[in-house]
Amino acid sequence: MDENPFADPSHVNPFMDPSVTQVSAQSTTVGAGLEDPFVAQTTEPATVPVAPVISQPPAEPAAPSAGGFNAGGYNSGAPPNYGGNYASFSSQPPKQYGNEETMQKQKLVEDEFRKREEDLERRERQLRDEQKRLEDARVYGDRVPNFPPLPHFFPCDPCVYHNIDFDIPPEHQLSVRRVFYHWQFTVFCYLINFIVCFGMICKLGTKAGSAFGLSLLYAGLFIPLSFLTWYRMLYNAVRLDSSMRYMLFFFMYGFQIFVSGMAALGFQSGGFAGWITAFKTMEENKGLGVMGILVSLAWCADCLIAVYLI
Repeated sequence: MDENPFADPSHVNPFMDPSVTQVSAQSTTVGAGLEDPFVAQTTEPATVPVAPVISQPPAEPAAPSAGGFNAGGYNSGAPPNYGGNYASFSSQPPKQYGNEETMQKQKLVEDEFRKREEDLERRERQLRDEQKRLEDARVYGDRVPNFPPLPHFFPCDPCVYHNIDFDIPPEHQLSVRRVFYHWQFTVFCYLINFIVCFGMICKLGTKAGSAFGLSLLYAGLFIPLSFLTWYRMLYNAVRLDSSMRYMLFFFMYGFQIFVSGMAALGFQSGGFAGWITAFKTMEENKGLGVMGILVSLAWCADCLIAVYLI
């Protein structure tokens, strides 16, 4: 390189100093490995020794088990075992200790409850069948007449079948019994009325003849008619649950109240030993008069009982 023509000849170049040139030479030696990337390298780079790589055959994928994932990624059963480090899953729920004993107790309770229910249904069915049988027997069964109760040597037989406990439902038995007792008391009134009238004809003669004849007619006619027209009508109405018979009963029972009231008054020669006849008879025979008063009280009681029961 040519020297600078304009340089001062007396000027000394500081870079040419021996100390500087020595340092520059050392730095060049130190940075010898630092090549300029823009300058073509003529020397080969140093090679670094690498350990030889031993090639191994690729591992074949394990065949999926019956419970592993299939090719589509869906679980066909139990999940696969990844190296045995994870707990395997099962399709069955985890076992709960004590659950089996509880289920056995619950099953025993259910069996006991089922047996009781079946027993109750069986009893209910038996009661229903028995009730139906009794109902059929009460309505359509063999009904041997047993009323009025007559002795065996009597030439007549009982006329009707009468059994309140069997024919009448329990909720209506008390009412029917009360009416039956009232009918018996009415029969008693007809009978003592006939007895007093018979005593009157015995003591007073023909003057009491009409009263005696009518009392006999009343006793022989009204006793069976009262049984058939109002007591038996109520009996069959309750037994058969008939509204028509109920209506007829109330009508005939009202007529019986009227008859009892007329008998208690006891018009002269009317066939009833009531209040009027009793006081007339007492003027001639005090004994018959007192008996007539008792008959009048009986007819008054019969009328009041009928009004109470209706």
